[in-house]
Amino acid sequence: MKELSRKEREKLRRREAIIDAAEQIIGEQGFNSATMEEIAEKAELGKGTLYLHFKSKVSIYLAICERGSNLLNQEMGKVLTKDLNGLQMVENIGQVYLNFIQKNPLYFSAFNYYESILDMEEYSNSPIVEKCEENASEAMTFIVRSLQVGMQDGSIKDTIDPKELGLIIWAASKGVMHMAFMKHKVKYHKFMDEIEFSFESLIQNFIHLIGSGIEK
Repeated sequence: MKELSRKEREKLRRREAIIDAAEQIIGEQGFNSATMEEIAEKAELGKGTLYLHFKSKVSIYLAICERGSNLLNQEMGKVLTKDLNGLQMVENIGQVYLNFIQKNPLYFSAFNYYESILDMEEYSNSPIVEKCEENASEAMTFIVRSLQVGMQDGSIKDTIDPKELGLIIWAASKGVMHMAFMKHKVKYHKFMDEIEFSFESLIQNFIHLIGSGIEK
């Protein structure tokens, strides 16, 4: 790998400082309330310097998404290196994903925001969006590969195409986490207020449900 020049290292350092600052500001105030001025001040940079790195608050939020998906994929990828059967891999990946989102709700919000703008033409050729899309594809690959291993070693049913099954599991896990966060943030449905649950029990019960459903 080519060694970065001093100028390139400084540019990268400033970019990371901006993302660090944005994570704190947006995490505290929310995306809509946070301003570029506050992010620049937190990063100890002039507003002009901030705009040299990021043209808008949206681009910063997408950079947060990219960072979060990089970190998540690193953790999910480690599961495939362990001595586990396919079912155990799927359950471990699920645990990693749900624990990561629980500990990093800002990243979950950034993931959802990224998905909400995918069909907007102005972001279709954005390098950050492309990187987020690559990370999302890689995460799905981890799930599908675990399912394929399980179907080969006999720990997972082989009645559903692994790619389709992976998509079902991914979508279901996102829905579970959305409901969990909604419970703590807003009064959405009356029935939600009548159900008592914790993140921990929700995660464990969901993983058990998925595991028992696909187990051969």
